[in-house]
Amino acid sequence: MKRCLCRFPCRWWPRHDVGPVPRFMAFILCCYCTVLVVMAIYGRTLPIRNMDDKNIKRSSSRDFSCHSHCNETQDQITTNTSVRNQNKVFIKTSKSNKQNGGNTRNNTNSQDLKNQLIDKNTSRTSQKNQSALVIKVYRSIKTNWTFNTTAAEEFRVRLEKECKTSEMFLTTQDSVKINESLQYEAERRSLLNITPEIHNRFPKELPYRKNSFKKCSIVANSGIIVGSKCGESIDSSDFVVRFNMADVHKFSEDTGSKTNFITCNPSILVNRYSGLVGRKAKKFREEMVASYHNATVFISAFTHRFCTKFAFRAQDALKSTDMDVVFSHPSHMTLAKTFWKRRGVKGLHLSSGLLLFTAILHFCQEVHLYAFWPFLEDPTGNPIQYHYFDPPTRVHKTSKFQGAYHNMPSELTWLIKLHNQGIIKLHVDPCA
Repeated sequence: MKRCLCRFPCRWWPRHDVGPVPRFMAFILCCYCTVLVVMAIYGRTLPIRNMDDKNIKRSSSRDFSCHSHCNETQDQITTNTSVRNQNKVFIKTSKSNKQNGGNTRNNTNSQDLKNQLIDKNTSRTSQKNQSALVIKVYRSIKTNWTFNTTAAEEFRVRLEKECKTSEMFLTTQDSVKINESLQYEAERRSLLNITPEIHNRFPKELPYRKNSFKKCSIVANSGIIVGSKCGESIDSSDFVVRFNMADVHKFSEDTGSKTNFITCNPSILVNRYSGLVGRKAKKFREEMVASYHNATVFISAFTHRFCTKFAFRAQDALKSTDMDVVFSHPSHMTLAKTFWKRRGVKGLHLSSGLLLFTAILHFCQEVHLYAFWPFLEDPTGNPIQYHYFDPPTRVHKTSKFQGAYHNMPSELTWLIKLHNQGIIKLHVDPCA
């Protein structure tokens, strides 16, 4: 048995008496096999092609979960695992209804909701069970809502203590220094070296302060808002937050059009705007300005490594406009997830709505939530779209409530609880 260059026996290695060409080809084959083995060991089958690869290095930390803002493809990858973990997820209604003396619709028994489990085998409940659950959730929401200033301030202090929103909500020049390493939220083995060029992309300090706004509205994308006539109420707010470049033109009567803060998923930049290459960057800039004017654009640039490239491209595309582009701080995302996990939110990742709510509550005295409804039907049993701007032909077979990526039942539980305590206002009924 002959030996190859690595001194291991190899039956295919040419004899010494053959010409140089066969030996050279065998050497190339040996190197190729070695590279494949190394890549398989480290779990990487393709090189990462990122404009900032030279600033990215590996650390010995464990991998961490990613936030939903970043990669829609990751949703599909983790679906099967998450469904198994959420087989027995249920709705827990607020115990504060009795403590606060507030009335809920028909005084729904919270134990009934607790027993509404997602089907153990398929992760889908029957249409009949789904409808019954929608009604019970709706009835658990307090009707005679009044704002509880004391309770809101106490909860706000608790959030700030554990999540440090005033320091780490956004990546700023105060929170990250030049030549420091920023750890990615979803890929904890990856670190981004903060060069002077990258550091200049961040605002000098957080542009918001505690209680900067009296009334804020956070508008999600559920189809329940269609026909609500809540546009005027939303636009009367001092600060309006929207998600994932939602359409505000065709539905302004229901959703309003005022936008101060809009999130942008990097996957949208890839899928809808081809990674902001060439003319697509111009199209992105024109559509953003036409829809949101001078709003602040919020992008999760430091969840996955690939997000950084497209987030920076978006910032460059909007540089000539009045729109500011800011980036979430990965440490704040981790702290927020830990905060809610300790309180029963056990999904793989926080939804965009809960993450932004965690931060906005610090900056706003009174927070109103619209279209935070994870079902595919309204309380009267009428079917609604997954997103209010989806075309009628787009039909979703499973609701956001039963989604695998987020634990919507436990998130909705807390929103109802906070609503019933007067800390936030959860709008599920039409405004007019």
